[in-house]
Order: sequence, then C-alpha cells, then structure tokens
Amino acid sequence: MRKKGKALAAVCCAAALTLSLTACSGASGSNTGSDGMAASATDGAETSQSAGRTDLNIRIGDAFSTVDPHNLSLNADMGLCRQIYEPLYWLNDSAEEVPMLATEYSVSEDGLTWTFKLREGVTFQNGEALKASDVVYSYERCFDNAYMQEKVEAIDSVTAPDDTTVELHLKYQFSPLMEKIASIGIISEAFAEENMDDQGLLGFHACGTGAYSLAEAIPDVSVTLEAYPGYWGGEAPVKTLHFEQITDDTTAITAFEAGEIDVMGVPSANWEEISANDAFETSARPSNHVVYLIFNTETEPFNNKELRQAVAYAVNRQDIIDVAADGLADPASTLATSYMFGYTEDHMSYEYDPEKAKELLAQAGYPDGLDIGSIKTMGGSYFEKVVQVVQAELAEIGITSTIESMDGNSLVNDCITGNFAMADMGQNLSLDYDFLKTYFNEEYINGLNMARFSDNHIQELFDKGASTTDKEERLAIYKEIEDLTQEACAYVPLYNLQTTTAWNKDLNYSPSITGVLYKDCSWK
Repeated sequence: MRKKGKALAAVCCAAALTLSLTACSGASGSNTGSDGMAASATDGAETSQSAGRTDLNIRIGDAFSTVDPHNLSLNADMGLCRQIYEPLYWLNDSAEEVPMLATEYSVSEDGLTWTFKLREGVTFQNGEALKASDVVYSYERCFDNAYMQEKVEAIDSVTAPDDTTVELHLKYQFSPLMEKIASIGIISEAFAEENMDDQGLLGFHACGTGAYSLAEAIPDVSVTLEAYPGYWGGEAPVKTLHFEQITDDTTAITAFEAGEIDVMGVPSANWEEISANDAFETSARPSNHVVYLIFNTETEPFNNKELRQAVAYAVNRQDIIDVAADGLADPASTLATSYMFGYTEDHMSYEYDPEKAKELLAQAGYPDGLDIGSIKTMGGSYFEKVVQVVQAELAEIGITSTIESMDGNSLVNDCITGNFAMADMGQNLSLDYDFLKTYFNEEYINGLNMARFSDNHIQELFDKGASTTDKEERLAIYKEIEDLTQEACAYVPLYNLQTTTAWNKDLNYSPSITGVLYKDCSWK
C-alpha cells in the first residue's frame, strides 16, 4: 500500500515543478532567472550614476502567491521568503555549511540527536527575541504540512532544553539532514498564531529574522520589502527591494534596458543582445535545472521498457537545445546534475542513435511503428518547443504523436494523477542525490514520481544511502541506483539550462545557484 502522507508531501515537489515550469515559461525560452540566483557583495568604491541609491528593482517573471515559508509552491514565493526568513544553517554553492540562526551544532554518537546552539541577539522583525521554542514550533508546523513533509521525514521530534538550544531527534541516521535544514525557515510562534487564517496559512502576513521585512504585497502586481534595522547581521545596504511581476519577456527586456529593472534572468532569445551591451554585467553559467521527458510506466504503451529506451535513443539533445534554448544549455544524460552530491559521469547513457532506436522499437513489438497519442506540454513555453523537436524525431523512426499544449498547473495535475502517456517537464534539483528518491520511490507516486515507477530494490538503496554516514559508501550506493534507474528509463533527461543573468553595471552582485540573498548587494 502506498503511504499517502508521503504521496501528499510529494505534491509540494510537484507544485514546485510548476515553479520550474512557470519560472522558465517565457515564449522565447527563459532560463532559471534571477529568482534562482544568490547575490553577494563585491568590492567597488567608484562613483557612478547610481551612487546614493538605496533601492533595487527585480523582475518576477511569473505569479507569486504567499510569503508563508512552509507553504511554498512557486519559485517567486521561495525567492521572496529567502529575504524574510532564515534557517538554522544555509548551504552555499559548494554545499558548505554556513551558520545562520545557529552558530554551532553537535551530533550524538549514535547519530540520532543533533543539538544546535542558537545565535545570540537575533530578533524577529517585530522586535521579539528568537527563542528555541520558535524553532520547535516551525519544525512541528512542517510535520503536518504537505509542502514540507519531505524535509522533515527523518525527524521524530524537536525539543528545546532551554531558550538557546534546539535538539532534533531522528528516527534513523540521515546523512542529507543539513540540506533539508537549509530549506526550513524559522517563524515567530506568537506572530503565526495571531495571524494564521482558518486553514493555518499565513498568506502575506510575515515575521521572520531575515534582513528584509514585508512592506507591501499587491497580488499579480508587485511585492516590496524593506531592510530590517534590527537584523543581527547589520542593516542591509539596499534599503528597499521592489519585485515587479512582468510576465511578458519583451516588456521585461524593455524595462531592463530603460533602467526600470536592475536585475533579471535573461530569456535565451535576448541573451546575445543583452550580453553585448556594455551597460550591463552578465553571467551565463550551468544551473541545477534539468529538463526531461516523462513516461507513464503504469499504462500502455510505455509500460514497455524497450519502447521507452527506443524513444531515449531517438532524440537528439543538441537539436532540442538549439531550438528550445537557443543553444544556451548543456546536454543531460541523467537526472542528476554536477552540483549534486552523488552525481557521476560513469553511467549508462542514451546517445542519439536512430538505428538503435528502430531495433528496440522492433523488440518492443512495434516493427512498423505506432501512434502514442498526445505528448503533453506547457503551451507558449520552451517546453512546447522541446516537444515539437521530439515529435519530429520520433516520427523518423515510426512513432507518431500529437502535441497537447496546456497551462502549467493543468499539466502538473495531469502528470501527478497519471492522466497522460508522455510529457515533458523541468525541475530545479537539490544538492543531494537523496532528492531523486521522489522520482522513483513508490510513496511519491501521485506526487513528483510522475512516471509512476517503483522498484523495491531501488527504494531499499535510497533508504540505505540516506542512512549511511560514510561518504564513499554513499557514493557507491548512488552509483548503483544510477545504473538501475538509467536502465529502467522511466525518464529521458534532455538538458541542463544555463542560467543567464544580467544586472546594472553599478550594482555589486555575484550570481549563485543556491538562492537570492539580496542583503549582500550594494550600489557602487
């Protein structure tokens, strides 16, 4: 029997899938965008036309819906919450631990109790002191929350021996714990209890410990954050963050070139133009975002592994990249990315080989080809362009299909519920291979395991990998999982988007993959 709790919890990841789709949904093929970028200060004392500015204008490419840190479903929401709320520890691009609300921690000999010491002098944005009980409250709020359950599934309980000490008591040893902790923002218990609605949601009521507090939120228009003077790390140099929702890429580029927007993720179609403009600083770099095809492995025709493998050999990734990403992507042979602990280049891969595809098609029982019905995709996005190339290349080996374009939410819902045969998707991944269990384990069917694939041995290996403390042993386990999942071919990885970002040349800003921290930005 499937565990309904985890299946529900995985819906949060599926909803986050909507964020990955919508965060990249510009018709020209946007990248992961400024919402996926962290900012850090760089040296620069020169005077400029921006000297004296204390505001920063940032584009939101898609909808935003809340700043409740435990009920996030959109990329923009996550980007906003990073400014307002903080975890005990943060992980940087190299997956190194950065102390935030806790300054140190220790782990018991049996690995089941993690003890954190809270930073002194931290206050919430209403002036109240951070206490260990607020941390306990925040974690307990996650236990019963579908959006956060995957983050706390290894935690049995959280206790506060005193106001400055927090203990996490685990059900079993769990090596990826710090990566999960980095995703859990701490809220004020008193504020939350006073401001939650009947469903236990905070909406646009916010009170965290971060460098910025919420000043104004106008749904479908903009969000304004103001620097918190009492921030434990010192008041941020940029005093006002103004996030403007501009869904149309052309409109956003026009606003950026006019100086109305200071930072934005640049759509791939506009990258050459923007990167050649001396008025801007730009950065193009690999991301942790993977685009892939999904098969519904529970129903015909894709319950046939040879047919899935035939499709994998039939698609030319470079063709897809050239059309859908204007060349600004790197071919992906696996769901894992190079940023992820557990990633290996030593695995089975499906290189473009139409003749091999035809052989497998015959082995699958379709020597004369077949019609697979519709391939579902998000209309008006680069995902639609992906499917257009895939459709043409499958036709060359005798597989015919139609394209069914949908809005992102409807597409994700159909894929969660199994109402599809084949589709394409994209996802921003975590920094630990353990996250990929949500793609393959049975309890995540009706969630992020949209392929509806499960294998008891693979599930046992994921459990073993998470509970193993020796890094080399974990890597060996994940290598075994990689071999098994690649051979199963429930998904066909296509490419990793490059993150193409541009910003005002007078702004001290440095891109990163782990999340926006605008408190470290400043004007020259």
